[in-house]
Amino acid sequence: MNTIHLCIATGQNAANLIPIKQLDAQEVWILETPAMKAQRSGANLKLALEPYVPIVKCIAFDDSTPQSICDAAAKLANESLDGCNVVFHITGGTKLMVLAIHRELDLLNSGTGSYRTLYADTQNQTIDWMDAKPTQESMKDVLSLQDLLLLRGYRTTNDTRAAKDQQRAAARAAVSRFMGEQAQALNRFFGTLAYKAQAASSGLLLQHFDYPPGGPAAKLLTLACKHGLLLWSAGHSELTFADQDSASFFAGGWAEEYVFLKLTGLLKPGQYATNAQIVQNHTKTRNEIDVIAVKNNRALIIECKAKKQDEAQAAIYKLGQVVRQVGGLMSRGLYASARDVSPHDRSRAAEYGIDILAGEELQNINQYLRDWAKT
Repeated sequence: MNTIHLCIATGQNAANLIPIKQLDAQEVWILETPAMKAQRSGANLKLALEPYVPIVKCIAFDDSTPQSICDAAAKLANESLDGCNVVFHITGGTKLMVLAIHRELDLLNSGTGSYRTLYADTQNQTIDWMDAKPTQESMKDVLSLQDLLLLRGYRTTNDTRAAKDQQRAAARAAVSRFMGEQAQALNRFFGTLAYKAQAASSGLLLQHFDYPPGGPAAKLLTLACKHGLLLWSAGHSELTFADQDSASFFAGGWAEEYVFLKLTGLLKPGQYATNAQIVQNHTKTRNEIDVIAVKNNRALIIECKAKKQDEAQAAIYKLGQVVRQVGGLMSRGLYASARDVSPHDRSRAAEYGIDILAGEELQNINQYLRDWAKT
């Protein structure tokens, strides 16, 4: 007989999925209140669980009054779970729901069934068993990128597997690394190069500067020539981008690849993606995420910018919304910019819980990601 894992649909379903996946549950019943049904929380959890759990079902639970809660709990225990082996996940739901269900299910231990409770503490990354002798175990790193998106009611509309992106980014890694690590010295040149590259990506690959680039800009163009991304001769004001993909790289794509390359050594395939196109299932709301990663069951969503930051405030606000809607409570946001960000915009980012690495700070991205991956 399977052990039935009983959980309550919530707006933060990672606390349900993580222990179910870690414990290799074979049968899951999801209690769904009218409010959670309207938010599709139960449906989202069911969809995320189906690749791992053979039996998953949603059960309506009336929580409109204390009496309805008690009645629903009694019906569940006496008509559906009598004589069963049950693990009740007490992380979700209201206190009244948990108390009423616990009171009814506790009687299972005096009959032919069995009953245990667990609490998933996502803040401290532990699974707490509330038995006669309470025990605790560490959460394992089980949440994948697709798990996260499904739990939040999103799905991808493009291929988020890392192999193709990694291969392309590796071929020009030396260039993106130079740009990231020399962001302060190249600060003024980034805007000019991005403007020319943007024009080239949608039209003529041959572009002209107002003056021949020198110093760090010349070093960058020479390095880019060496890697076949463009044609340029020292002391000249014209350059030709190798193709539209190369132009798009210099228009801003290099920043995404720079961050992406730093993630490849930290995470496993399936835990990160660049340029993720996602859509919310029930509203058809679409979002494009530059970089998204999941580690230790927590998400990091990164917005990468290489152009002049005239609208940094709007971009930071949008990132804050995406982090909340897509990542959930345990997620972080990072605004990674090749150009400096004003103190006002930094202050606003802090209000939204968004970290910033801008200008010369961008060279610290590797340490930032390592610190995040350890939390």
